[in-house]
Amino acid sequence: MRTWFNTQSDVMRASFFALFAAILAACFTLTIRYATEELHPYQAVFLRFAFGLILILPMVMKRGIGSLATKRLPLFGVRGILSAAKMCLWFMAVLYLPLAEATTLNFTVPLFGTVLAALILREQVRIHRWLAIVIGFIGVALIIQPGTDTMRAASILPIAAAICMASAGLITKRLVATESTASLLFYLMIITTPVSLIPALFVWQTPSWSALGLMAVAALMMNVMQICNVRALQLADYSFFVGFSYLRLPIIAVLALILFGEVPDIWILPGGAMIIGAAIYVALREGKLNSEARRIER
Repeated sequence: MRTWFNTQSDVMRASFFALFAAILAACFTLTIRYATEELHPYQAVFLRFAFGLILILPMVMKRGIGSLATKRLPLFGVRGILSAAKMCLWFMAVLYLPLAEATTLNFTVPLFGTVLAALILREQVRIHRWLAIVIGFIGVALIIQPGTDTMRAASILPIAAAICMASAGLITKRLVATESTASLLFYLMIITTPVSLIPALFVWQTPSWSALGLMAVAALMMNVMQICNVRALQLADYSFFVGFSYLRLPIIAVLALILFGEVPDIWILPGGAMIIGAAIYVALREGKLNSEARRIER
């Protein structure tokens, strides 16, 4: 089977890895919904990072302690705090919101990433991307319907999670230029584990074996998903890869309907289309600009 897979084209293999990553992301969200029916989201976040730390230790030991050398611990620290906050907000969103709505609103990460890059890093953002961002936020308004009786306060959770994720992403962009993959993963886990333990202690209850099993599986899925994303990007351009990440929405919508009886709100379709369309445009545009910048540097 492996020999057959290796004989396939790069595009075919990239499609497999990207699609499998989208499926894992959807399954991760569903697993968290089940786990948080017993565990408080804060406790679930701690267990996710703790198991994630355990799972990456063999890789770190294989590469050696020297691979972790860094002079950028403050940046790693800020990234870890933002990542822990993002995960807490996301787990609460998964618990309190319909899964399709939470997932759609979390797709605003590229939009917030562009806004933050313009405000903090002073990156130049031209009119086309600003228009895409405005369209994306109109889609957000369609879904949460602010000022109406149908608005849920919990709708703010995935949006706040997206802001934290976008902020952490800006830091990661700076770190990847000098840091190894092993150090990026290790410092993320070694910082987020104790940080997430602090709020977890206030709501701690002894988890059942089934809950521990769910969180171990969730951590494994996230680690494998990250590997699949890296492999897909190694085999194909980002412009080819980016669309696959949004496939988790229909996967989650169908599974949430089957498993939890959740019927997506009518505004999810137009609002989600605007958010996803804007996010894809922003991501593709950023990828094109980065490619042009690399060509100029050569």
